[in-house]
Amino acid sequence: MDQTVTQKAQPTSEYHYLWHLMALGVIVPDGTGDGIETTLWDKLSDEGDVQPARVAMIDVGCHFDHPNLQGRVDPERSIDFTTSPYGTRSKKHAGNTCQHNFAGLDTSLLKLQDLSQVEAEIFTDIVQQLEGSSGHVRAFGDVEAPFASHGTAVSGLIVGGPENCPQGIKPTEGVIPYFGVDPFSRLISIRTGFDNDPLQFVAALLYAWHQNPDVIVMPRGFPDPDQAPAFKEDFKADLEKWENRDAADLIERLQTLEAGADTIDTKRPQLPISGRRLWRVVTSLFKAISNHVPIVCAAGNEGESQLLFPANLADRENGIIAVGAVSGQGYRSGYSNYGEGLTVVAPSDDMVVFNRHQLRSTEKSSEELGYLLPKGAKEYPFSPRWLLSTDIPGRFGYDTGDAETEELGTGSAQSGYYTQFGGTSGACALVGGVIALIRRAERIANKSSKVRDGRDVKALLIKTARKDILIDNQHKQLNTDAMNADQEDVAPFSTFFGGGLVDAKAAIGTIL
Repeated sequence: MDQTVTQKAQPTSEYHYLWHLMALGVIVPDGTGDGIETTLWDKLSDEGDVQPARVAMIDVGCHFDHPNLQGRVDPERSIDFTTSPYGTRSKKHAGNTCQHNFAGLDTSLLKLQDLSQVEAEIFTDIVQQLEGSSGHVRAFGDVEAPFASHGTAVSGLIVGGPENCPQGIKPTEGVIPYFGVDPFSRLISIRTGFDNDPLQFVAALLYAWHQNPDVIVMPRGFPDPDQAPAFKEDFKADLEKWENRDAADLIERLQTLEAGADTIDTKRPQLPISGRRLWRVVTSLFKAISNHVPIVCAAGNEGESQLLFPANLADRENGIIAVGAVSGQGYRSGYSNYGEGLTVVAPSDDMVVFNRHQLRSTEKSSEELGYLLPKGAKEYPFSPRWLLSTDIPGRFGYDTGDAETEELGTGSAQSGYYTQFGGTSGACALVGGVIALIRRAERIANKSSKVRDGRDVKALLIKTARKDILIDNQHKQLNTDAMNADQEDVAPFSTFFGGGLVDAKAAIGTIL
């Protein structure tokens, strides 16, 4: 095991940026709160040496050359579906020849439900085309990295680890001993875009399945028009105001179109029937794969009492795990979606909130904006904590750093190797890392391959989840809040937190 990882009794203050790993039970502080008693990495290492877990991440790509990700993200298996449904790799990692990315694809175990005969036939045709296709090679440059800041941050939270420097090689200046939830597992980056093309998502899901992953992490939403959330009454009331009439008119036309109106307004965006059929294939494919492999999805950052697609597909019958975010104060993070289907929560950052139901602000924001507590609203504490994660140095990253930094990879540590991250994307990434730990523990306990399917892993997370969060060696209870309706804070605990906060130590303890 990496010597850096196995250090014990280090002052907690030196690793204050890993507070979320302590909250998850991955790092266990000692009784004084000034040191580290143990880590789950040590526990797994003491029990036996097993192969890394394989994490498939469907996002916007990853910067493979980040010092904390090298050797932990697999660039040869990673793939880009934004330019071709058959998959594209860079020449640097794929070599000179095209590859059959789906050769030997076996979907016999996938039982897609709720599809018409035509939709089932479409799926069969897609599988046949993919299996017989050749992928593409991108000859020049790595065009993925400039767009991959989100995926790079997510990757760091899952598998980030200390830089692997050969003997005699000086470490990269400013790189810190950073840790994701499981630095001993390996991640495959599956890149998709934001355009409303469901075929790329069918291909991405089937490629993830083809890689025989231990967990699939979906830290972003898909733009399925049939799964768009309905608007709350408060929002509808605001739309009725005269100054918002243009937005109200647009929303009305979109909703009329989605309801299947007979008349078609040429000013409305159109989606062909084949596209709608493919979106139904995407939905069914999510559920079918999750019955075998857990799929971890971000609940969404709209602050709404309903989940983003595909997290809103989560129910008791499948292995889709919908993850919300909880702040360092023990409340739902100000942006985190909640409601029916929410499975668990994980630590993340917070957001200033000012609406008719609640006030949640920093002292600075209150002074600058002159916030006053609205009549009938309640005030909730704001948490200044955020997740530190890996970033792309230079102008393409979240932390743009020095204005003079123009080239990818030329930024100093202070100008872009790390960034403040959060959202339900960050929480989703942490849960994906915990499942990687669970998979490795299973192999140690059973001396064989994974034994739990997606639904079993989901049940384990819920069973071992806790109703408090460890912050600065103190346990804070998870507290509900009123976000979109009066008296919403008296709603059941599960409305805001699902089964509760993921507890990696407790989950591993049921296995080893």
